[in-house]
Amino acid sequence: MYKPKKSGQYYSFNLEKEAGLIIMNVSNHRFRDITKGLIYTTVLFLFFAFDQALGQERQTEVTIKSEQFHINGNPTYEGQKWITSDGEEYPIEGLLMNARLIQGTFDDVNSKTRGQWAYPDTREWDPDRNTQEFVDAMASWQKHGLLGIAVNLQGGCPYGYCGEQRWDNSAFVPDGSLREDYMNRLERILDRADELGMVAILGYFYFGQDENLQDEQAVIHAVENATEWILKKGYRNVIVEINNECNIRYDHPILQCDRVHELIEQAKNIEHNGHSLYVSTSLGGGSVPPPNIVGASDYVLLHGNGVENPERIVEMIREVREMGVYSPMPIVFNEDDQPWRVDEQGWGEEGNNFVASVKNYASWGYFDFRRPQERDEFNEGYQSVPVNWQISSERKRNFFDLLARITDSPGTPRVHINFDQKVGKGNIDIEEEKYSDISIDKVELIINNKVITTVEAPFDFSLDEFGYELPAGEHWVRARITYKNGQRKVIVESPYYKNPWWPYGGW
Repeated sequence: MYKPKKSGQYYSFNLEKEAGLIIMNVSNHRFRDITKGLIYTTVLFLFFAFDQALGQERQTEVTIKSEQFHINGNPTYEGQKWITSDGEEYPIEGLLMNARLIQGTFDDVNSKTRGQWAYPDTREWDPDRNTQEFVDAMASWQKHGLLGIAVNLQGGCPYGYCGEQRWDNSAFVPDGSLREDYMNRLERILDRADELGMVAILGYFYFGQDENLQDEQAVIHAVENATEWILKKGYRNVIVEINNECNIRYDHPILQCDRVHELIEQAKNIEHNGHSLYVSTSLGGGSVPPPNIVGASDYVLLHGNGVENPERIVEMIREVREMGVYSPMPIVFNEDDQPWRVDEQGWGEEGNNFVASVKNYASWGYFDFRRPQERDEFNEGYQSVPVNWQISSERKRNFFDLLARITDSPGTPRVHINFDQKVGKGNIDIEEEKYSDISIDKVELIINNKVITTVEAPFDFSLDEFGYELPAGEHWVRARITYKNGQRKVIVESPYYKNPWWPYGGW
């Protein structure tokens, strides 16, 4: 009986060898030749059937045509222009608005550092919870016009910016093979993105984690394994960023800017069933990639973090387009934290990096983390672990609101909890003026990550009514609403509230 051999995390076999093994004991040469042909054909059929079973039928395919991204044959934001309050018009058709949501598959296999990522409401770290909450939030992001999600197989600094990284967050083992648990979590994210019509900008390597790969051959092996995994799973909604900021302290020379084009070419040349991936890489904030990278890339990645003056964003875009090796291809900023870090920028229709990028026909990506003084502010930051993946803070809301205006998207209702002076009583407040037409399936009250009850309109609750006693220690309270957008489920949550009835005697 045929049994496929495992190669990395996928299966492969040699058709000629397998067919030959089956008929090796047949002595009649003519009968052996006929039998070999029949068995070879049968094994070939089974191979393709098995191969197709590995990849589900996919719903979303991204392609690049000149400077535009297309999804399922049509340009993104088809026919749309951003019309400012002053009546100015800027085309957005073909752009890929995105956010740096890099920790979707995060885990830490170093037992000495793993404890620092514990959730505040359970005092435990849980990588599966992290991925599930990421997946739950995706439809809400998409409803605001977000089409691109930037994730990375080695994550990013879980404090925003880092020096030494003692934790081990990598989808690769030292020889470049894939960790199955990481790839299972990635699969959940990519499946949901495929359902929602979203594109994943998938990074392979991150400085500070690349050193966990034992040598250059392991890096090459990792690129091969990750690329083949994506293609054999049948994903058509993934574009690749080889590594985050090749000009920042990579240990392996092949991941540095002078040579990373070798990996870009390697990944581009891997095909499966006639399909291959679009590939690029990035440099640090304010830097323009050199000709060897631009010439090898299918799209150009830029970073705006550290760029305090939006005019520099305009210059970077112009410098790329004026390069001799540049041929029309998309320009994408997929990391920029300046609108919320620089007081002079903000989230208006002018004077910040986001709008400067869009007005010059380049896609833009939001980067957010908890600053040192915000370490205990769980609602802040998308890169700081543990992550609240919901639109849970004012600056997250500022970005998504501006994104919704630019893309003419409906957004999602805001959810808050109003707490009564009496312990255990309150009301879940759902923004209805703009969203009166949505059909809510359920409203849940959650304390310390456990659903305590569902709440019926008008969404008042009292813990005493169902005999729930607040825990003796801290309690973290949030509300979750679930509603349908067509056939798609949308989940929106309130921010987390820490000890809202503290002390237990009430206010």
